[in-house]
Parts: sequence; structure tokens; C-alpha cells
Amino acid sequence: MTVKTEHKMTEEDIEYLCRLLVEVLKIPVYFLDEKYEVCYAFAYGHLSNPLQPSLKQLFKELFSHKEVYEWPIIKSTKYYENYCAIRLIQEGGFKGTFIIGPSLYAYVTANEIDTLIKANDLPLSAKRQFIDYYNTVAIFDYKKLISTSLLVYYYVYKEQMSVSEVMEKNSSLKQVPVKIRNDCEASLSRNRQSIVFHHSQSGEKHIFNYIKSGNKEAILKYHPKPQDGEVGILSKNNPLRGQKNLAICSVTLATRAAMEGGLDSETAYTLSDLYIQEIEEINEIKDLSDLEVKMLCDFADRVKKVKEHIYSKAVNVCIRYIFKYLYEEITLVNLGKQANLHPSYLSELFKKEVGITVSEYIQKERIEEAKKLLVSSNYTLLDIAAWLQFHDQSHFTRVFKKFEHITPKKYRDLHMV
Repeated sequence: MTVKTEHKMTEEDIEYLCRLLVEVLKIPVYFLDEKYEVCYAFAYGHLSNPLQPSLKQLFKELFSHKEVYEWPIIKSTKYYENYCAIRLIQEGGFKGTFIIGPSLYAYVTANEIDTLIKANDLPLSAKRQFIDYYNTVAIFDYKKLISTSLLVYYYVYKEQMSVSEVMEKNSSLKQVPVKIRNDCEASLSRNRQSIVFHHSQSGEKHIFNYIKSGNKEAILKYHPKPQDGEVGILSKNNPLRGQKNLAICSVTLATRAAMEGGLDSETAYTLSDLYIQEIEEINEIKDLSDLEVKMLCDFADRVKKVKEHIYSKAVNVCIRYIFKYLYEEITLVNLGKQANLHPSYLSELFKKEVGITVSEYIQKERIEEAKKLLVSSNYTLLDIAAWLQFHDQSHFTRVFKKFEHITPKKYRDLHMV
């Protein structure tokens, strides 16, 4: 061992550090001795994993004392939990380990909990336990977890390490770049021998330029044309998975093209998420091609709609802000700050370009949103009115009738499936 502390940490020092960490981070902190017995354990309203009854066994599996490491270690469990460990080396010997966790990189979804229950052959009644457990686990992204471990490391050893150093030392993919380089050279050689190459970029450029310009007709005309080469193999042993991966790549590129064409990023990313989710549900390769065409045309249509309303930069800033914060209170003063214009001048400019006042535009957009909620949900009129910043239900009804010429209740009755 080469790591040495500036001073010997006493038991009081160790306990103090553990207590301090749990108070600041709101995350469990442990200190184990050299035999992996828990000496100190501090938690902050934290429940135990129903499938992980023995902490000692868990820590021995994750952080074996046979491993020689002198830097923070990050490990994950099959239950989506993450732990970081910093070993304490003093006077040339291993004295114990600080362990921080569990934490999660993201919230665990109901579907992921269902998968755990099924994989472990548990009754559905266990779902409540898992929900309660995961609700007590802190959300730390990877870099934040590493930074936390570096803080402890510095306290113990008074030595600095960078986040990138720890990421590199914790990487399990050190040989991947070498493998990819070798495989790439071999594949290029085979392609040249067989005179079989990937398709050129020109076809993709045509499609995504059509999206940027909002030209759906050109997409429908061009898309059936055969590729001038082979598409990539994105899954070795599963053709359906490979086609799904290609379709997801297409969604990603279409999303970028649509944003370059003027579609607001929130709409573009939301569409991207929904199309990728739909791709994952498909079980027939032929259906993927059909969905891809529909997706490309959808993006193009939305870009075309945006381009039909060409406004000044200031007005576009206001329209995007209204779209994003439709459920919040929006004032002319707020919009003026966003557009960097005096509210009075902005009001005149908006009316001149859009044809209606700012307040009328906001009302119109809120009524459009209300129509979607009325048809797609069972929310009460009172809830919808409150969310969309109407004074009360009667105010909501008056404004709704102004734009739609019928009451919200009548609209729901006519359009609910």
C-alpha cells in the first residue's frame, strides 16, 4: 500500500465523519472494520431493501477485501442501488472501509419494480414494500456520487483526485476501445474484399433536410427509394432488435432536424420519447418501417406549421415561453424580460405580428390545452380551471365559450370516446 494518512484517524474521528456525512447528505453511511463487521451505521429515515437482509454479506460481495485499491470505488447492485467505498489505510495496514449508500441514479419506476418482483418470484403484495423502500433512497447521479467519495477521500488522506481519474479507475470497459479498433479494421477489410459498403450519407441528408423545411410530400416521395449500400448491423443475433436500434437512431436525427427547422425543443424531445417508446412495443420488422415513415412525416408537418407563422425573434421568444409555462402565471412584464423589450413595446409588436393581444393569445393557448385535458382525462372542470390559471370555474367557462362557442362540459360530452 502506498496511501498514507497525514495523521492517524481515531475512532472518534471516524464516528464524527460518519455522523457529519449522514447529516449533510441524508444518505446512509457505514464504517466496517477489517473483518467487514459494521462498526458504525447511520441512516436518515432509510428503510432496508426487502431482498437484501444482510448488509455484511452485501458489502463483502461488493467490496471484497481481496481487491487492492487505493481510490474511491463505486459499485452497483442488481436492485439499481449504488454504493461508494473508501478504504482506510493507516500505518501500512488496512483498518476498515467507509461505505456511503445506497443511492439511485434515477427514480425506480413501477415497471422496474414489477420486473424485480417477477424475477425473484415474489407475491404482488411485495410491491408496496419496494415502493416504500425506494422512496427513502436518495437520488445521486454518477458524478455527484464520485464527488461525495472524493470529499471523504480528501478528509481521510488530504490528497486530491479528480472526478475523471476516479471514473477511469472504476471503469470496467478499459479494453473496449482496443477491441473496437481491432474489430473496425477487420470489418473494413472484409467490406473492401466483398465490395459491400455502408449506405452513403446523401440519402439521410435528403430526408432530414426535408424535415427541416417541413416538406412531408418530399419525404413520402423519397423514402421508398432503395439504399445505395448496406445499413449497419446494430444487434448481432437479433434482427428485430437491430431494426429497433436503427429506428431509434432515425428518431434522434429527426428530432435534431426538426429543432433546426424551428420546432421548439420541448415538443421535439417529447415526440422523440413517445416514438422511441412506441418502437419498443413493436414486434414485427415491417411495422417498424411503417412507423418510421409516420414519424418522419409527423416531424415535418410540425415544422411546416411553425414555418407558416414567421415572427420576429422577440415574439418567438414569447411564444416559446408561453408554451413552456402555460400552467404558470404569465405577465407582460415577465415576457418583456424574456424578450429584453419594454412591456408596452412588446405588447404593440405582438399584436402587430400575431394579430391578437398577448393576453388573448395566452387565453387561446390555455383553451387549446383545456380541450386536450377534457378529452384525454377525467379531471374536473374546477381542477382544469385552477391549473390553467383561470380565476374560477365560471371564468373558465366564459372564456371557453368565447373561443369554442360551447361550454367545456358540452365539449367533453361531444368528444369523449
